[in-house]
Amino acid sequence: MNSSIILAFDVGGTQIKVAAVSGGTIIGPSVAHYESRAELAADEIINNFVRIVRDVIAKVEQDNQRICGLGMAFPGPFDYENGISLIQGLGKFDSLYRLPIGKLLEEALRSDATLQEKFAPEFHITFENDAALFGLGEAVYGEAQGADRVVCLTIGTGLGSCFLEHGRLVKQRSDVPDNGWLYEVSYRNGIADDYISKRGIIQLALELGMDLRGRDVRELANSAISDEPDARQLFELFGQRMALILSPALRVFVPDRIILGGQISKSGFLFAHTFQEGLASQGLRTDVLISQDTLTSTFKGIYDYVRG
Repeated sequence: MNSSIILAFDVGGTQIKVAAVSGGTIIGPSVAHYESRAELAADEIINNFVRIVRDVIAKVEQDNQRICGLGMAFPGPFDYENGISLIQGLGKFDSLYRLPIGKLLEEALRSDATLQEKFAPEFHITFENDAALFGLGEAVYGEAQGADRVVCLTIGTGLGSCFLEHGRLVKQRSDVPDNGWLYEVSYRNGIADDYISKRGIIQLALELGMDLRGRDVRELANSAISDEPDARQLFELFGQRMALILSPALRVFVPDRIILGGQISKSGFLFAHTFQEGLASQGLRTDVLISQDTLTSTFKGIYDYVRG
């Protein structure tokens, strides 16, 4: 199975990022981005997945290796064990609500005789939360290597998280939140997801009275890098706010290391230090590190997860 290929899909509402992985190494020519077409009818979304699988396999055909699995990092809510989407009312993947996507996709793939001959006998489809798969990749290949207890956070349009002990996911235990998800942690009149996210940074900037005309989070980060005092203060306060919101849950688990990933973490050096200092002031001394590449870790996490 080590010499076989696993297809890794990082499924988002706008894009699907894809790679073929073999022996823990990403096959360079296979890496690509595709439209998710998440607004379409269910059969059209399934057909889009099949089209992408066909395209990726065509890029690695010269290796003459069988495809032994397809792993999909899928946004929640989702019944990952049974491959059933629970996403509803978001305008993306609504048509898949309560459908057995794994079963439907495998049937569609196996109905294509050309694809069927590319699959190894043990071919199967596996689903898991994107933040969890990122964390597994970091544990085996990235910044979490060698740490006993790790929390991985992905920060972008929302907050993703997972808890790991000795490289394995911890989802249901007294010292972790349900499923390892921190996004629902209460804060003020909302939840962590409202504040530790792109919209959380924008809201904090408004609280500070900053002029946001023509500036989104990327522009604010660039301003901070250019030493604009207000922008630097914004990200430093963002790190402090992260510590305030997350420290109660994190203190229970006591991670050796916290890894930051996701789109916002590309600017993590602007707030990681105040996040770490804020946790220390709340009684949790831990190392906060930034992922070298969130997508690469996710692909490799999918590879290891599918291999079992």
